[in-house]
Amino acid sequence: MNAAGPLGSFIEQHLELRKSLGFILCNAKYALAEFDSYLARCFPDTITVSRAMVTGYLQTLPHLHPVTLRDRIVHLRQFCRFMFQLDQDTYIPERNLVPPARTARRPHIYSEQEAKRLIGTALALPPPRSLRPHTYATILSLLWVSGMRIGEVLRLNLEDLDAERELLYIRQSKFSKSRLVPLSRSAASALGKYLERRSTYGHDERPEAPFFVNERGKRCNYSTVGKTFLTLSRQIGIRTMQGRDPRLHDFRHTFATRYLDRIYYQGKNPGAALPVLATYLGHANIANTQTYLHPSLPLLKKAEERFLAYTKGGEHEED
Repeated sequence: MNAAGPLGSFIEQHLELRKSLGFILCNAKYALAEFDSYLARCFPDTITVSRAMVTGYLQTLPHLHPVTLRDRIVHLRQFCRFMFQLDQDTYIPERNLVPPARTARRPHIYSEQEAKRLIGTALALPPPRSLRPHTYATILSLLWVSGMRIGEVLRLNLEDLDAERELLYIRQSKFSKSRLVPLSRSAASALGKYLERRSTYGHDERPEAPFFVNERGKRCNYSTVGKTFLTLSRQIGIRTMQGRDPRLHDFRHTFATRYLDRIYYQGKNPGAALPVLATYLGHANIANTQTYLHPSLPLLKKAEERFLAYTKGGEHEED
């Protein structure tokens, strides 16, 4: 964006920092460019952000839907929090400055300990000596290590696992796309062991037979799996930050977030890695992947340190 207003250069720095974390910034760029233009017109000499500036800007947007207004506040809050690190006189907008929109459900990012407890609790499911506990433990393990959609997991057939090549074939999933999902050696081995155990119960072993089956040998369905997972999560007391029950789909958010963490701590470029993640998750574009990224506070701190080191390095080179 062009730095048209008095805080334009700081907005550019803020956007560069967000971009370094791998975020797609189309909406943020537009919202902050509009705010920058407003400041250029009404507060051309400002060196910080005040409450009057934010409320005045919001008064120019009566035509926007409450959800869109909430998005504008989110982008402004992010920028003002960035500015606050440079100038503690900066005003950080309250969320209630605009009418409430429908509360979005925040995904639960599972810790490794929570995942282990869920899998361990699944292994204790009744009936004893049945396939059921191993089915649920394997489903949860696969969600943890692959980031697959639960629907994709439950639609797997026996022929979809290539244990020798350590691949899963996902057929005609969301957006009518099929894809190959690489597995680690341990994950492929665990799926192979599940199939060996499955075969001892006399279930259908034709290539087109369902991979995960219930006690009647039928394909596991989403409703039953979801209810069982709800029981498991409540049994060990997992709750989201909003006090809600976690979801199976939150494993997908967790996988993407853990991937971002690994990429960043390995010193790699998140922007270059995101297309790989988008392809792996079966997304139509990178923008879909962005909604699954929830960087932790330690990661944001590390990103800030890297950004500051980058800017200082650039100043040194100019000298």
